Amino acid sequence: MTASRAAATLPYRTAVVDQSGHGDFKTVQSAIDSVPSNNTNWVSIQINAGTYREKVVIPKEKPFIILKGRGRRRTKIVWDDHTSIECPTFMSLADNIIVKGLGFVSKQNSYNYGGSSENELLPAVAAEVSGDKTSFYGCGFSGVQDTLWDNAGRHYFKRCTIEGAVDFIFGNAQSIYEVCTLDGWMDEEL
Repeated sequence: MTASRAAATLPYRTAVVDQSGHGDFKTVQSAIDSVPSNNTNWVSIQINAGTYREKVVIPKEKPFIILKGRGRRRTKIVWDDHTSIECPTFMSLADNIIVKGLGFVSKQNSYNYGGSSENELLPAVAAEVSGDKTSFYGCGFSGVQDTLWDNAGRHYFKRCTIEGAVDFIFGNAQSIYEVCTLDGWMDEEL
């Protein structure tokens, strides 16, 4: 039996993220950091409703993670980085990742939405997905330029909303978008 097949049959552990301290962790990243490197058992990380202002990275050596939010409008991960496309709010580099009910936002980037038309519109990536066999269900990706970097691997998006203005979905991955809302808009005030 292969490691990935064995992992799918074993029970998984669950951790809870809650900003108010009523869970196992206060940040999403600290819950991910607790997963052992080269993990072969599924780990479910349940994220309670709230806006988590943090950059989140699932490293390549941490596969078999399930992130479960309380809905893309109720559970959001927001970050304000705009220095390059390599600074996303959420970065998933590991294989075998499942994400449900989360919103990934760079649309609220203080640089692009600072109320000043003097700022040049720059990439503010909401999510980069580079691991193989990654699935998103009921998630939202919101940004302005370069919202979703569907970089490499095979990915599945179901009932997701992806919105942005310039090149809002880009990359070289092989992906299926089923029953998704793709909204390329341009705010004339930017």
